[in-house]
Amino acid sequence: MNILRYLRPECIRLELQTKPLAIAEDETPTMAKRRQVKEKDLVVSELAGILAASPDIVNPSKLHRDLAQRESNASTAIAPGIAIPHVRTLQARGFVMGMARAMDPGLHYAGPDGEPTRLFLLLAAPPYDDRTYLQAERALAALLLDEEVVAELLAVENSQGVFNIFRRWFR
Repeated sequence: MNILRYLRPECIRLELQTKPLAIAEDETPTMAKRRQVKEKDLVVSELAGILAASPDIVNPSKLHRDLAQRESNASTAIAPGIAIPHVRTLQARGFVMGMARAMDPGLHYAGPDGEPTRLFLLLAAPPYDDRTYLQAERALAALLLDEEVVAELLAVENSQGVFNIFRRWFR
């Protein structure tokens, strides 16, 4: 599958605007959990906004709601520092893909290791487009197993560089 036909430059953000929330000096475990949930909500909102830059997204606020609902069911963080937020939604007229990156140290996204997440590969598809959605999800998961590619995606300086990295992998 050639992912490049679904990735759009307007859906790439190499520096998320969301920043880690400050940790209070006297933060209790309950307060920490609330802070982490709030931080993840802010990230989900920004990620939905990135996908909404695509003309294939019908209603950005409903897309945000659907993505937030998807994340509340189970986190899409798949590996240390990496997440593939994905949703099937009526708000997508076609398959949409994006990429976002948080600056070091990353953002809380309920990863399996509890560590901050830096790299986000975003997917949205209409509910009836299972084939493309599942193929893309598998292809990206395979791509992210390559530590060299992940390092390149974390270091790339512009959206053209992202396309070049994907072009080498998906020929």
